[in-house]
Amino acid sequence: MHKITTIAIAAALGLAWTAFPVGAQDTLKNKAERTGDKIENKAERAGDKIENKAERTKDKLENKADKAENKAERAKDKAEVKTDRTKDKAEVKGEKMGDKLDRAVDKTKAKAREMKDKVSNKVDRGDTKNAQQALQAKGYNPGPIDGIHGPRTSAALRDYQKAEGLKVSGEMDADTRAKLMASGSTTTSPSASTTTTTPSASPSTTPATPANPSSVGAPSQAPAPPAKVEKK
Repeated sequence: MHKITTIAIAAALGLAWTAFPVGAQDTLKNKAERTGDKIENKAERAGDKIENKAERTKDKLENKADKAENKAERAKDKAEVKTDRTKDKAEVKGEKMGDKLDRAVDKTKAKAREMKDKVSNKVDRGDTKNAQQALQAKGYNPGPIDGIHGPRTSAALRDYQKAEGLKVSGEMDADTRAKLMASGSTTTSPSASTTTTTPSASPSTTPATPANPSSVGAPSQAPAPPAKVEKK
């Protein structure tokens, strides 16, 4: 009985000894797996942390680049605006100078035209005055010799043109001027011409011409005095 018990105890101990390494092995395996999982999780967390840090760094760099780009754009826009204002100011100044120059040119032209008109009017009045004098010399009545082409001057010109076979317009055209001025200086007005008559000496009042002393008498003989005529 004791031998059987001993054998049973030995068998139980052997069975226990045989089963112990398997449990220990499972425990070590589980522990290794847990350790591996921890290491893997730690590595993953470290990787995620590094990746997140890299992303944040990338975002910071991108934001910084965007800020620099925006700053450059603002500086460019500011420079363009300043350039446009300077250009507009220069254009306005140029336009003002151009307007001032145009006004000066227009003023000069107006003054030149005014002087030209004055000279032209003066010449025209001189021509009209010469024409009036020529018409008056030909016996026509142009009115006052004042250089003003009035109704009476026009009427006198029409009469002259009609008489000379010219175009009757009452104006001093080229043909009328040429013909009138060509003959105006040599023609005298009939009313202005004067005729002078020299009274003939009466035979009764004409003294007798003494004879030549050398042919009718002695040199010392005096000539006879003229006969007196009684006035009635």
